[in-house]
Amino acid sequence: MDKLALSRSSALVCGPALVVLGVGGCVAAFFGLPWVAAALLLAFLLALCARVWAKLSGRRLSLSVVSAVDGLFPGDTAEIELEVRNEKFLPVIWMELFFPLAPTLCLVPEGSRKPEDWELADLADQKASDRLVGEQRLSLLLWYETTRVTTRWIAHRRGAYSMAGWRLRTGDGFGLAQVEGPVPQDQAQRFLVYPARTEVSPALFLRNLWNADTGARGVMEDPTVIRSTRDYQTTDSVRRINWRLAARGLPLSVNVYEDILPRSVHFLFDGESFSGPDAHPKEMEDALSILGSELLCLEEASVRCGLSLCRGSAGPAGNLFAPADLSALLGALAVYEPMPDEWDADIEHILPQKPVFDSAPLLEAEHRVGRFYYIAYDTDCLKDRWLLLRLGGERTTILTWKEPEPFGEFEVVALGRLRKGGGEHG
Repeated sequence: MDKLALSRSSALVCGPALVVLGVGGCVAAFFGLPWVAAALLLAFLLALCARVWAKLSGRRLSLSVVSAVDGLFPGDTAEIELEVRNEKFLPVIWMELFFPLAPTLCLVPEGSRKPEDWELADLADQKASDRLVGEQRLSLLLWYETTRVTTRWIAHRRGAYSMAGWRLRTGDGFGLAQVEGPVPQDQAQRFLVYPARTEVSPALFLRNLWNADTGARGVMEDPTVIRSTRDYQTTDSVRRINWRLAARGLPLSVNVYEDILPRSVHFLFDGESFSGPDAHPKEMEDALSILGSELLCLEEASVRCGLSLCRGSAGPAGNLFAPADLSALLGALAVYEPMPDEWDADIEHILPQKPVFDSAPLLEAEHRVGRFYYIAYDTDCLKDRWLLLRLGGERTTILTWKEPEPFGEFEVVALGRLRKGGGEHG
């Protein structure tokens, strides 16, 4: 970390100023102006000492994350514990952590402030927020000393935030020169803010997966695999009786079948249906909130869930087929953003973009999925969705944010009805 922060340092320590002071002092001495020469050379030595001191203070100074929460929900507060190490003999008089924030302000530290006017250009270069920045002053750090500091952050909305833009600043004891450096790439963690939680009911998805004979917590029994038998009880179904043993004159017994997990629920999120000429960003956030909350409910019910996102601004289309960790699904929702609008200069109009799914792996896994759920803003935009038509209405339900209209043979349900108290599912 030896980059001189010119915008935060005194003009005396910049290269041209040092040259002017040094040359001016020598010229004044040559022409017999001792007091002028002494003043200029003293200022030269002070500025040079400050600059060297600042550069040496920034050497072998490192920052790393000790503990942090990777995923948060809006409204959550998290503590990020940092470790700062001074691996040299020279003490560090002062240090400062500077946090550029994401443009969406998805994660904001306590004590944030408005940026100064001279900071705006640098924030624009980093594509950071120009509304708020974070800053935390650290205390004296002696030679070969390690200290820990805790920062508190508040999650405000869905999104992703990276430490890649963090700056560790220090300088000389005179306050004339400052140096700064970014957090190393291998130490730059990313923090995710998942979609907001809301009260939802998983009844629609459970209804389509199994019937009343299914075991508890979404576990089904495989009637082709008998695990054991036990004595018959009056509450047992007649269909469970082992008639082969009964035919041999043995007491009535019932079969105990092997438990298996049900087929998975797979969601397809059509983000492009919420964008275009008449964009609906707030409605998309609402849809993602309902989807994320349903994933949490289905996880509690031991239902495996998968997710397919169409191509977005954060990366290509992707499929997640019932991952073991629910955070993978919530993380994909956290970073998803639809493609930027496409402007047609000829007609001066925004062109609606069609969703691009990674369809080949999705169709290969079709037989392993219990039911598909295609999420879109409304049914009007679905007429040319070939993947939806390929999956067919027999195994696919359409979920729309807008109150739905009938669409072919598909079952269509309004997303709002998934909220508790939002009405019955037809």
